[in-house]
Amino acid sequence: MKLNFLICLLILPTLLWAQGPSGAKSGNGQFKKGNRPKIGTVSGKIIDAETSENLEFVTIALYSVRDTTFLTGASTDAQGRFKITEVPAGKMFAKITFIGYEEMQTEPFVIQPDQKEKFLGALALSTGAQNLDEVTVTAERDVMELGIDRKTFNVSQDLTTVGGSMTDALNNIPSIDIDAEGTLSLRGSSNVTIFIDGKPSNLTSSSDADILDQIPASSIERVEVITNPSAKYDPEGTSGIINIILKKDRKGGVNGNISVSAGNNNKYNVSAGVNARVNKLNIYANYSGRYQERYVNKELRQNNIDADGNMTDYNTQTSRRDDERYSHLFKGGIDYDINDYNNIYFSATYNTGYRNKMEKLHLNYFDANDDVISQIYRLNDSRGTSENQEYNFGYRKTFVNPSQSLDISGQYSDGIRNNNGDYTEFDNFGNEINSDPIFEQQNESPERNRIFLGQIDYVQPVGENGTLETGWKSTGREIETDFYSQSRDAGMWTPDDSLNNNFNYSEYVHALYVMYRHQFGKWGLQGGLRAEQAYTTSHLEANAVTEEQTVNNNYFALYPTLHLAYKFADMREVSIGYSRRVNRPRGRSLNPFPDYANPQSLRQGNPYLKPEFIDAIEATYQHGWENVTLTGSLYYRYTHDAIQRVQMAQPDGVMVMTWDNVDNSQSYGAEAIATYNMTKWWKFTASANVYNILITGSSGDLNLTNQAWAMNGKLMSSTSITKTLSLQVTGRFSSQRATAQGYIAPMGGVDMAVSQKLFKGKGTLQARVTDVFNTYKFNVYSEGTGFNSDMTYDWESRVGYLTFTYRFGKTSKKPKKGSKQRSGGQGDSMDMMD
Repeated sequence: MKLNFLICLLILPTLLWAQGPSGAKSGNGQFKKGNRPKIGTVSGKIIDAETSENLEFVTIALYSVRDTTFLTGASTDAQGRFKITEVPAGKMFAKITFIGYEEMQTEPFVIQPDQKEKFLGALALSTGAQNLDEVTVTAERDVMELGIDRKTFNVSQDLTTVGGSMTDALNNIPSIDIDAEGTLSLRGSSNVTIFIDGKPSNLTSSSDADILDQIPASSIERVEVITNPSAKYDPEGTSGIINIILKKDRKGGVNGNISVSAGNNNKYNVSAGVNARVNKLNIYANYSGRYQERYVNKELRQNNIDADGNMTDYNTQTSRRDDERYSHLFKGGIDYDINDYNNIYFSATYNTGYRNKMEKLHLNYFDANDDVISQIYRLNDSRGTSENQEYNFGYRKTFVNPSQSLDISGQYSDGIRNNNGDYTEFDNFGNEINSDPIFEQQNESPERNRIFLGQIDYVQPVGENGTLETGWKSTGREIETDFYSQSRDAGMWTPDDSLNNNFNYSEYVHALYVMYRHQFGKWGLQGGLRAEQAYTTSHLEANAVTEEQTVNNNYFALYPTLHLAYKFADMREVSIGYSRRVNRPRGRSLNPFPDYANPQSLRQGNPYLKPEFIDAIEATYQHGWENVTLTGSLYYRYTHDAIQRVQMAQPDGVMVMTWDNVDNSQSYGAEAIATYNMTKWWKFTASANVYNILITGSSGDLNLTNQAWAMNGKLMSSTSITKTLSLQVTGRFSSQRATAQGYIAPMGGVDMAVSQKLFKGKGTLQARVTDVFNTYKFNVYSEGTGFNSDMTYDWESRVGYLTFTYRFGKTSKKPKKGSKQRSGGQGDSMDMMD
């Protein structure tokens, strides 16, 4: 009943505003502007700059010069003509937009009693494509752009990620860090939601970040870091949302590119894309393939301690793991413009991958006097395959007022992963490996992850400066996990009945939201409310030692958001925002059966984990000068029922890592991002984030309260040595960071890249080296009841790559003499027919 009432409450304003305020529209659908007399007529014609053909369905919108509000508009007919009547008096300009062409804006003009008619003449639109045979100078977009609730980073300009993966691109963005195990964190929190083109995906839904390595960095247009999202977005993620926007070419004709990359020690990448646009139809296809070989060295010492704090014994682990992986990613799609106001689209993505991890592990056990108790040599051979398919489809309707729109979209994503492991142990006492195994085990763990999504979003202008947005979204997830293990005993393989299990998780979330934004001169306001009903079920089937278990957790929650911004002047503005968020546990963190890949260090989930709720507030100020832009943020997060990793030592010394809810955690800090154009050919981008994490609570008898300050920083230098040769150097550093039971040691390194344009801009040759000084190492110290441990990862981080990219396609010719764009009434003298 409560949900039904809220649904009615949210939908009612939309129905009212969709009718429009009384007197807000004329009979032909044009919007009025206050009480100004509607006395004017604006007319003209739109043609193609290259062919001089008439362009139909082009949008012409009139805006007030005083405050840039929308006045009225129209679209062209089959002859490319337009005539806008009942235009309010005042000073205005026209903005002409058409899919596949550059946007055009006229000079200001006036409608008044003695000048009621304005003829703009023939306005020529260009596709914007450049003749690659000529040397042209184009302006680059800013590295970072600031919005009221997000920061947008244009990573396509980052040379150090060329030939790399999505992981490489994300690791260069301020506030984002990726550790040795591939875990991504935003402002010190690993609970972050990753979207691709604004939607969840099986490419990002796995807790194993290896899948991100299958997506090439070259396919990314920009990355949106939304630390305080509005009510329109899913509230998932403690620290916010990372939305990855992929490139989409809509230029006319046929265009494409191909890129090949090679790195030392068998690292190869290839990607290719083609796009064809003919009139209203746009078709595109992309492929990327990757093959990588890497190694990881690991060292660990674990001390076991009695109740009096004395060490009773200890063990050491040293290992060398060689990783081999390859992947293929295919994506294709089609867009069709029914007319300038209606568009339908469909895309399909398919990727497949394989990973083989071959680890040689030495386990040594000692007593308190350093005498050897036992030594074991273990071979861990793990093979994983993945296959994902994803389909996106939708319909988008725009109106004469470009601020009004309707979007209807759907998605189906199906991912299958299968991990097989072979584990063999040998007695290694005296450092002599016994040829006969003392233990042999095989296991298989298939997992299927499906996502269903339906969504409707509607945007309605309200008055002159307001916008109302509302929508519905339903998301379903189904995760099925099986685990089958068998061991060899006396030459016979027998099932491990106490280990074999089947775990399923389902989650259905239905949401409604309403959001209103308004511009009051220099002030901007955005407020919203999102209501969600979640249904989650964890089901564990019975086995030889465990009874069947089902855990349901259904809950209704409201997520308010509020953002306020004030613009002092150009490049000077301040904003403050609040949002409530949630982090829902799923998958590995809920499955209670342990992962036995390393018998000395087990990992198992907790099916009774509750979601954690987060209250977040953030204030941002940006100040720009001629060559310098400085952006500073202060933020605070309070997390209720915070989810933390917990390590415990069993009586036999085996470590078990799981997850649990603690009372709360708090995080507050300051972030600064600066860009400095020292010269026209030398630019710097620097960022620093200083924060404090306070964890309060316990898990059983284990006290998990901890607090510490931490910081991380990044510096990127971009130099144009010549018109065609560029150099980029990127440095990263992270200080010591607190965990619930210890800390992560400082780490840092430097990447370099050089780029040379070839074939008059059609080709690019790039060379890059990651971790030039070979300083990346990951060290973590942990302690708890009965133990303390010190672990170090040293992975192959210094790698050299050479990448060649070639762009091809049909481009527009230069407009002929006399066919340049005309505006502000300077067009041809031609008759306009009604």
